[in-house]
Amino acid sequence: MEMIPAIFCLLTGAAGWFYLFYSRAAHRLCGIENQRINLARIRLRRMGAGAMILLAIAFAVGYYGTNVREPTLRFGIAWGCVLLLLPVMLGIGLADLRLTRKLKQAAAQLKSGNELR
Repeated sequence: MEMIPAIFCLLTGAAGWFYLFYSRAAHRLCGIENQRINLARIRLRRMGAGAMILLAIAFAVGYYGTNVREPTLRFGIAWGCVLLLLPVMLGIGLADLRLTRKLKQAAAQLKSGNELR
């Protein structure tokens, strides 16, 4: 059972690392999306990846670096960071989802405009 949090931390950190350095999905949208909006999407995704890496670190420190029976300041800071990073990641993901919906609506409008002609 002691390995489950380690596996979670490793997977979360690896996903954030991949998302930060190797994912180019947002860059591929530059041909069909406004450049300013695309830059905002790229920045949002990088911030989300950074938050994932920080979440993995904070969770590891909170689980392995503290003692639940004797809570200290480090315990509070580590788990406070975890509780702050989760809604930050959710907000970044929702903002990216909003940009994706706008792109989909613009593509639908463009497609329907071409069909009318």
